[in-house]
Amino acid sequence: MERGNPTGRANTGTGKALFLVWVCLMVAACAGEVVPPPLPTYPGKVFTDEGKAFYVWNIRFPGTRQELRVKIGGTQTWVPLSVIHGVRFLGPEKDLYRESEIYTISGEKFRGLVYVGGLLEGTTDVGYWNMPFNKVEMLQMVDQ
Repeated sequence: MERGNPTGRANTGTGKALFLVWVCLMVAACAGEVVPPPLPTYPGKVFTDEGKAFYVWNIRFPGTRQELRVKIGGTQTWVPLSVIHGVRFLGPEKDLYRESEIYTISGEKFRGLVYVGGLLEGTTDVGYWNMPFNKVEMLQMVDQ
């Protein structure tokens, strides 16, 4: 007994399927590159001396210089905000500087006197936000 096509007609289903696959591949090849959606951003956390906490996006200092001014062992240096993970203040303000621990993104931790004479600004869920930097108790920068 012979196997195969019982009607005796030519089998064109395979040709149609191959043509359909070819058309789909050509459409996919001609389509533009799919851009993935942007990664979600998470706010930084700002804790004040009064015990209040704020979720703030785009934490920055007003002006063009986005660096933290720090005195370590009598030497003044500037640490870019882009490498800071967090700042925890340890003592009271003295001559516009406060003793603090600074945590970097790479995991380093060091102590120094941080200049607190300016403003800290950013955006909250209700809009623009700012606060004097000397009122901040702890600052956690989360991926900006």
